Amino acid sequence: MKVELKLNSINKIPNLKNPILICGFPGTGYVGKLAVEHLIEELKGKLIGEIFSYSFPPQLIIKSDGIAESIKNSIHVAKINDKKDGIFITGDAQPITPDGNYQVSDKIINFAKELGVKEVFTLAAYITGDFVDKPKVFGTATNSELVQKLESNNVQIMKEGSITGMNGILIGVGKMMGLKGASLLGETSGYIIDAKASQAVLEVLNNIFDTSIDLTNLSKKAKETENLMKNIEKSGNPNESVTQEKEKDRRLGYIS
Repeated sequence: MKVELKLNSINKIPNLKNPILICGFPGTGYVGKLAVEHLIEELKGKLIGEIFSYSFPPQLIIKSDGIAESIKNSIHVAKINDKKDGIFITGDAQPITPDGNYQVSDKIINFAKELGVKEVFTLAAYITGDFVDKPKVFGTATNSELVQKLESNNVQIMKEGSITGMNGILIGVGKMMGLKGASLLGETSGYIIDAKASQAVLEVLNNIFDTSIDLTNLSKKAKETENLMKNIEKSGNPNESVTQEKEKDRRLGYIS
C-alpha cells in the first residue's frame, strides 16, 4: 500500500534543536487536530512536507477557492522554546485500514528519526459521554520516566483500556523504533467538536515544556463549545445536537 512523503520545495527543513514530534489527527471531538492546528498557528509553523496514502478515505477536499485536493497530512516545524524545536503533524483524515495506520506511522517515525527526534507526543480524546465544566487530561507513556513526568503535571494516568487509530499507534511504533512516547487525551463527551478538551491538553503541554503558548484564540472556541454543551443539556436530546453538529462539520469541510 503506497505511502508517499513529499517535502516542500519552498520551505527547506531547517537545522532543528532537540526536536520533538507532536501529532494530533482527526478523531472524536477533533481534540488532537484542533490542538495541533493551534500550535502551528501560534508558533508560526512552516510547512515542510505532506503525506499521501492510498489508505486515506477515497475523497477529495474542496477548498474555499473552489480548488480540489487529495486528502493528506501536513508536516510543519516551529520553535517551541529556546531549547526545543517542534515537528507538528496533523491532517485531513486518518487511514481507514489497519495496515494503512501502521504504514503511515512507520513513514512518520522514520522521517522523525532522520531529523533527530527522540520523543513523540500524540494528542487525542478521552471519551466519557458526559459534559464537564473543566475537562481532565488523561495520559499514558511508553516508559516509566515519561509516566512520572505526566503524573507530575496533573495528568490522570490511564491504568487500562486502549487508544485506537494513529493517535495511539504512533507512540507504539515509535517505541519499537527506539523513541520515547506519550499520549495526552482531553476529556470529552464525544458528542461535539470540543475545543475545551483541546485547551486542557495544551495547558498541560505548556507545563511540560515550560512554555507560554497563547491559548486566547482556542479559549474563544472553547467558550463556543461550552455554550453548545449548555444548549444540549437544556434540550435533553444530545443525539439531535450531534446530527446538527455533523451538518456543521460538513459545511466546514470536515470528514465524517
